[in-house]
Amino acid sequence: MVMANMFDLMIESNPNINPALASRWQTLRPTFIPDPTPEEHADLEQRADEHSSDFFDEINLNA
Repeated sequence: MVMANMFDLMIESNPNINPALASRWQTLRPTFIPDPTPEEHADLEQRADEHSSDFFDEINLNA
């Protein structure tokens, strides 16, 4: 995922990027980071909520 994000940043921030290269990356990107299924997405959201809650509990922001 880090590599995909790095390529995203390079493509988005470089105005001189070859359009063919940018297009090819957009075609290949899903193979690096496939879109999550609805079940995977729900699980990720639940884990993020739990992690946030735990974090806020640790720093005493949840009352």
